[in-house]
Amino acid sequence: MLIKFSGQTIDKFYIPSFILTKGDIIIIQLPNGPYFRPVELKMIDMLTGKQHNDLIEINTPLKYVAHIEEKSFWHRLFPMTVGGYLSKYANKSNPVCNTIYNTKWITPKTKIQTLAGNPRRQLSLYATLSWTDKIIFDLAGVDPQGGQQIYDFVKTVVQSGGSAILFDHTDEFKDDCTRFIKAKYLG
Repeated sequence: MLIKFSGQTIDKFYIPSFILTKGDIIIIQLPNGPYFRPVELKMIDMLTGKQHNDLIEINTPLKYVAHIEEKSFWHRLFPMTVGGYLSKYANKSNPVCNTIYNTKWITPKTKIQTLAGNPRRQLSLYATLSWTDKIIFDLAGVDPQGGQQIYDFVKTVVQSGGSAILFDHTDEFKDDCTRFIKAKYLG
């Protein structure tokens, strides 16, 4: 058992109990709209161990696949490249971080600001998976085909001993996961 989550209410949404073990993919369906992200961020803080909660038992904290953001003025003058991002955020000794280069047009000198949602999300995913195979991720900013590719890749990682929690607002992968949990609005 990696995580034991006891059912609780977070921002007027009841999240049922679940247990995450090695080899599991759990999908937590949150409502679409303005409530999705705040509830997701609170859950991420709890499941990664950043925020203590007595109703959650964490034996192995998960790592969140963060979105790539370039907000500073510095990045406008000197845009970050794929190679620079991997040097800064990935474990270079793990070959999974170089999986992004399987896309023909992406090279170490490709500027991140030129990447659309799918390859940008994949880059962040591969960098995170180079450190751990126990992750939390979402598919925000990704089209349906990219979402399927990312989910299939995560599924292969989970089958080889990893674990994952996906926050989503659809039930697209409902029949292709270990457990599907739907948040209930309590109003």
